[in-house]
Amino acid sequence: MFVIILILKFNYEKYIMNTNGNPILIELAEQLPSKSKIYQMILTSQNYVEIITQAKEDFFSFGDMDSVIRNGEKGINILKQNGYEEWLKDMEEEDRLRICGVLQMVAELSEELNEESDV
Repeated sequence: MFVIILILKFNYEKYIMNTNGNPILIELAEQLPSKSKIYQMILTSQNYVEIITQAKEDFFSFGDMDSVIRNGEKGINILKQNGYEEWLKDMEEEDRLRICGVLQMVAELSEELNEESDV
């Protein structure tokens, strides 16, 4: 019985921690287009694993927009589906590199936060 209570308490604390959102993660999100899926996920405090997965998908799609990334789709098409369509119209190489850096930081921070919440 005591173990069950501890498990429930742990899962509740993990849930509360993520529903409040991490201030550093939210600050990183402010550097992303507001229509992007990853931005919305961070602001709505999605599960860290989902944020990691999305950040990595966007990162790899920006890394090589002309290559097939997933299910026969090119990176550019995945990015459009993920809410970057307007942003891509005016994007310069410097913008692409910057957003890749932000996405990498989002993924790494989310991995650390997820590990902390699993301890």
